[in-house]
Amino acid sequence: MMDAKPAHDWILDVLQDLQSYAMQNGLTGLAERVEALMPIAEAEITARSMGDDTPVH
Repeated sequence: MMDAKPAHDWILDVLQDLQSYAMQNGLTGLAERVEALMPIAEAEITARSMGDDTPVH
């Protein structure tokens, strides 16, 4: 049986795709900013999946 992913996990895939695209196309500033966003997105998704709606900043 497959594990259910939280409803917002898809955004992590989008961010990873965006970062890969940026790196492959010499958009280093964008790639670096997306990399910095990943832990924030992961923390907020984890908090929401635990029932905490408080923004993580």
